[in-house]
Amino acid sequence: MTDELIIKSLSSLEDLQEVQRLEILVWGMDCIPTHQTLTAVKNGGLVLGGYINDELVGFQYSFPGFKEGRVFLCSHLLAIHPDHQKKGYGRLLKLAQKQVARKKGYDLIIWTYDPLESVNANLNIGKLKAVCSTYMEDCYGTMKGTLNEGLSTDRFMVEWNIHQESAEQASVPIGAAPIVSTAVNEQGFPFISTYQLETDADVVAIPIPTDIQKIKKDNLHLAMDWRLKTAELFKTYFAKGYVVVGVDREQGEHIQNYLLKKQE
Repeated sequence: MTDELIIKSLSSLEDLQEVQRLEILVWGMDCIPTHQTLTAVKNGGLVLGGYINDELVGFQYSFPGFKEGRVFLCSHLLAIHPDHQKKGYGRLLKLAQKQVARKKGYDLIIWTYDPLESVNANLNIGKLKAVCSTYMEDCYGTMKGTLNEGLSTDRFMVEWNIHQESAEQASVPIGAAPIVSTAVNEQGFPFISTYQLETDADVVAIPIPTDIQKIKKDNLHLAMDWRLKTAELFKTYFAKGYVVVGVDREQGEHIQNYLLKKQE
């Protein structure tokens, strides 16, 4: 059982300075200036804070975006205090973001995340039912901080249509073709042994490790191998018209699968 999370929209300098402190703690890198977050909040963006017993334990920061005549909300940062992670608070902040965004007139939210981070995959694709067909190589260049150091900053760009009420109940495709074979090395870490870039299957499964941070810490070469091989797979299948639409976590202790469906 978790404590009740109280979520508020933040706009004062003091609140946004508190957000900065949590951002530094979680991400371990330079924080976003308050003059930026204040300006965003005053011009269509939002900062949501999640509180337990009046203590800030999580936040979400978004700002407006515009491309090809369409306005959307760019969801830039989501952070949960290390003492409160894996309690479902990230999902609650995203659902609150959805509500506030709809009131502001948005119908689409986009964001990026590292596709090798299984927890983020479970939230963004598995629970929120966002979709992805865009792979961005080294999106942010070299970044400091424990979470980003050591690997190129490749990212998925996901899209979340927040006016599809049935999205969270959408069924996960079944019968995915196993185009990738994995094994476990002497350290107990999974690795990709073989993979194929051609198939006629409507649904394919691409695995990721369940703990890329531990692999990166203990075997950086293997983590880089995961990055390179999954990058090739995602880019190839996205180019063929496949879209990430689900996550299959029933693959054992070491890996989970992204499920990609070919669009008509």
